[in-house]
Amino acid sequence: MMSPNRAEQLAQSIDLVVDAAKGVPVDQYHNPTPCFDFTVKDLINHIAMMLLMTRDVGTRTASDPSLLTANPVPLLAGRPESDWALLLAEIAEPAARAWSESAAWEGEAGLGGPPMAATSLGGILIAEFTVHAWDTAVATGQPINIPTSLAKATFDTYTREAPRMRGLGLLADEVPQDANAPLLDRALALSGRNPRWSPPTN
Repeated sequence: MMSPNRAEQLAQSIDLVVDAAKGVPVDQYHNPTPCFDFTVKDLINHIAMMLLMTRDVGTRTASDPSLLTANPVPLLAGRPESDWALLLAEIAEPAARAWSESAAWEGEAGLGGPPMAATSLGGILIAEFTVHAWDTAVATGQPINIPTSLAKATFDTYTREAPRMRGLGLLADEVPQDANAPLLDRALALSGRNPRWSPPTN
């Protein structure tokens, strides 16, 4: 059963990542990010893929198989990079709306992988959108304010799911952190990110 605020947290995390994408000038699309070997452009493409798949899995609709491999995804292909953030914003609302229905949180669902409890998948989506908002912001020098509730949801999800996700190659190794570090820092570290990451200087 869906917790009353889980759908709100997912919508909030989606808003956060889209706002971060909107703040990126196109001339920063080739910046490195804390996320694997992604440039900002790669990350925006990945976020577009996630939003489309989030919409589809929320309504239990089959996604376009090319979403997992296309770069850019069909939504962005052929469109100038200056339009990409606006295109993310257009698909953000249907993605969040799909998970505002209690049916999205029931039974099992899969996002390009084996089915799992939909409640667990929803938690992973909250965590991933939250962390990708941070990735985007720090890669492009933007301030970002991640609410404590999202930091806690992200930390709780990665505490539970990171070992399995890491085994599937979805996360980098955990970055050691002090037990008294801020909750967001510990969540980022569990996801394989260095909370102190900053773009390399030339």
